[in-house]
Amino acid sequence: MKRIITTPLLIAVLLILSGCVTQKKKGEDVGAIKKFYQDTTSEFNYYFNAGVIMDETFAAMNEQYTDNYNKVLPIWQYTEIDNPQAHYEQMDKAIEKVSIMIELHRASHWADDGYLMMAQAQYLKKDYESAEATLLYMTDEFSPNSMRKKDVASNKRKKNGKRGVMVDKNGKKKLTKKQRVKEAKKKKKVREKERKAKKKEIAKRKKARKKGKKLPPKTTTKKEDDKKKEDPKLPKIDEDDIAAPKTIRLGNLTPEVQNGKPDAYFLKHRPAYQEGILWLARTYIERDNYTMAERMMNQLSENPTTFEDIKEQLSEVKAHFYLNQKKYEQALPMLSQILEKSNDRQLKARVSFIIGQINQRLKNSAAAAVAYEQAIKFHPAYEMEFNARLKLATTSWKTGRGTSTEAKRNLKRMLKDLKNEEFKDAIYFALADISLSEGNRTEAIANLRQSAWNSIKNVNQKTEAYLMLGDLFYEDEDYVFAKTYYDSTFQLMAKTDDRWSTINNLNNNLTDIAANIIIVETQDSLLRISELPDDEKAKVAARIKQKRDEEARAKIAWETKQNELRKKIATKGSAGASTSGISLNRSGGQTARGNGSSRGIVTTGGGSSFFAYGDPSDLKKSKRDFERQWGARDLSDNWRRSSAATFGNDKEAAEEIVAENLSEDDVAKILAGLPNSPEEKAAANKQIEDALFALGGLFRDRLQNYGKATERLEDLTKRYPETEYQLDAYYMLYLSYKQLNNSAKMKLYGDKIINEYPNSTYAQLIKDPSYIKQILSNERQLQVYYEETYDAFTQKKYQIANERILKVAEQFGATNPLQPRFALLSAMISGNLKGRESYIAGLKDVMAKYPETPEQIRARDMLRLLGAKQASGPGQERANAKGEEGDVSLYTFEENKLHYMLVILDKDASMNDAKIGVSDYNRKYHNLDKLRISNIFLGGADEKIPMIVIRRYKKMKDAMTYFEGIQKNSGDFLPGMKYTVYPVTQNNYRTILKEKTLAGYDEFFNLYYTD
Repeated sequence: MKRIITTPLLIAVLLILSGCVTQKKKGEDVGAIKKFYQDTTSEFNYYFNAGVIMDETFAAMNEQYTDNYNKVLPIWQYTEIDNPQAHYEQMDKAIEKVSIMIELHRASHWADDGYLMMAQAQYLKKDYESAEATLLYMTDEFSPNSMRKKDVASNKRKKNGKRGVMVDKNGKKKLTKKQRVKEAKKKKKVREKERKAKKKEIAKRKKARKKGKKLPPKTTTKKEDDKKKEDPKLPKIDEDDIAAPKTIRLGNLTPEVQNGKPDAYFLKHRPAYQEGILWLARTYIERDNYTMAERMMNQLSENPTTFEDIKEQLSEVKAHFYLNQKKYEQALPMLSQILEKSNDRQLKARVSFIIGQINQRLKNSAAAAVAYEQAIKFHPAYEMEFNARLKLATTSWKTGRGTSTEAKRNLKRMLKDLKNEEFKDAIYFALADISLSEGNRTEAIANLRQSAWNSIKNVNQKTEAYLMLGDLFYEDEDYVFAKTYYDSTFQLMAKTDDRWSTINNLNNNLTDIAANIIIVETQDSLLRISELPDDEKAKVAARIKQKRDEEARAKIAWETKQNELRKKIATKGSAGASTSGISLNRSGGQTARGNGSSRGIVTTGGGSSFFAYGDPSDLKKSKRDFERQWGARDLSDNWRRSSAATFGNDKEAAEEIVAENLSEDDVAKILAGLPNSPEEKAAANKQIEDALFALGGLFRDRLQNYGKATERLEDLTKRYPETEYQLDAYYMLYLSYKQLNNSAKMKLYGDKIINEYPNSTYAQLIKDPSYIKQILSNERQLQVYYEETYDAFTQKKYQIANERILKVAEQFGATNPLQPRFALLSAMISGNLKGRESYIAGLKDVMAKYPETPEQIRARDMLRLLGAKQASGPGQERANAKGEEGDVSLYTFEENKLHYMLVILDKDASMNDAKIGVSDYNRKYHNLDKLRISNIFLGGADEKIPMIVIRRYKKMKDAMTYFEGIQKNSGDFLPGMKYTVYPVTQNNYRTILKEKTLAGYDEFFNLYYTD
């Protein structure tokens, strides 16, 4: 009896063991037991564990992102984070697990799912290029056509195998060596026969052509005929359907549309092909390849066999497709489809909110209000529910469902709710929006300031408040405050924001304008105060002291309140908001999304440098800087008012009491910096004169604000009638009034120029409009002369080029506008003819003669590359670059060459600890990059600097990704150690080793690797 029971068990064990083969040869078939083993091992040992990692990564990335409810929300939060490197370790683990699964279990049904998950991880890493390559291979290798061919080949092999016939991987009968030789001889005879026939045909046609006969129809060989024929019994095969090699390559880009209905996969594994197409479309969107993305989406839309859950996800991808291109109206139908198809209430709440935002942008307040109400009904996380109610309050009254007064009353009621303490900034912002709709700009500005000051952790909200304040002050032509708020916006706004470049340009344009306005108003106020009697000065000092005391008390009270609020937020945690995690379905598609956001306190180092509206933490330092530069005084819209207007008398009694208690020393300290002597007053007036002239040009050229330009220039000519800028000011006034179509004023200043400066170029231009043609003709001749001289230089005709330069002054004048260019070219020619020292002398001459020109900057850069000394001021010289700073010219910029990363340590640092730290960091963030580290000591015997070398990166872009990752995740890279990191090419690394120093490389790095 024992033997009867044991025998079946032994057979079963042997069968199972025979199935435990982890790999198979290409074309080899596996049995049912082997297949079961491979599938089970792949799913539960590898794919399941990798899926858990990916689920956690999706959730963590969603948690990392903070929604900006003042902009249209993205469909998926995880696509918007700016530091995916923080999750590289987890994603690399997932990639590693599915890679092992694919390598060991090729026969498994889960190979396609493995490739899909690998691509998803690459997508999350924002390595879209690799994700695209992986998905192209996956969708080609596992397309329905490819799988059918493999099944046909497999069936042939099985059938022939049963007959005892040797077959190849495609199921064809294998030939013996003798048969192969015989077959080759037959083919050779056929080719020889075809060659002779073709030769005979050519001779026959030549003969007919010579005799002028009509050419007979061209005959074709059997081989050519075979190409034209197609066997109707065989399926038509595309070239792109040929099986893929092991390396990833471009796949079939032609949409593969099938007939019929979706297959049922109740008890069998479902292919991941359709999900691969879906993620390929997503990848194309991120790469801005919208044509291919649309092609992939259409393939799924038009295919009747597309699964229902894929269609549901396809609606999300299409919505993302349009939102990414800011085609909001076209996105609305796709968003509505998501609401119809999805069962995920959190996703539906998010989509409803987005629909509300789009309708609000399109000025469709009624539809927006309905969408926000719908979002609330889905019971989202509290933060989204709060913002939906906030948006509802600001849009409902516009639809006639209430008044603005009621809306403001509701918002103020929300302000009093303790539950909304951390959202006060958003409520004040909404109040500002209503105030602007009513045309009450003063109230709107007050609310926006409250929004900025009450922003504790929401950087996005503070940014929006600063930006709107900047826009309002810009519209009001108050450019000092506009610059202040744009500066704060610029410091807080992410570079990925679409508005970043616009704000950057505005900020740059207003920098000089605001600085000159401040000079005028500050010096004006100081001059006025200096003219006051001593008792009035004491009152001014008293007012300043009172103001300082009030600000100090207010700041203490504000900081106390903020600290209490932070404690409340920290205590209550997420304020009732729930974060729903996300999980991937069997093949990586999302089934749920998180709507929570980071609950940590966000502390920013940004903010305005202007003391009144900067971040509160910087208030004291900024206030000291402001008072040290400008003096302490009230802030008003016009500092140049009379003393009576500037300093009101509503607190006169209190000021007199304070003034009586101030000693002369106290008054002198408070009013330090006043211009008292004639020389100091003259210097102050000179500053005003220069600034007024500069403002005239800046308003005209940078902002095209001709009204402001004329205002400042007329002020200049009236206050300083003997100004050295008079002629230029008159001409700018003439041109500005021409732009304003003010013919009377235009004639006034034109006559002034003609009468007072009759021989000037400006006078000639006004009297004879054709004079400009003569000037332009001369300038054109000069330009042509320069180009011909430069061509001679590039052709190494240095003597000819030099002779042409010597004749420039004679033909076009020594002050011609291209003289700096000729001077720089002369220095370069001198370098080629006479050597390095003459080159350096010529470049220094350019710097001395033509300051503040592009040629001076180029000369300076050339001197730096030559390692020459450069004068930094009259009678001063910088240290030789090859001494203290090093020779920058030793290094070569090679963007697409191999790069290393150098980690320079403190001389007392432990090399072993540093290597372990770098290894840990690489294992966490760059586990799949195959980076190698080594150590070296740089320098001579006296002082050896420890240095770690990380190898290697294909090009500069890859090295800079690593470099930027260190900046974003500095807490994980050698914590507690002092270090400096540089990317360096292989050639420059060898130069550093040869020179035994890094001197000069820092400057080279700043020149070529930083923005």
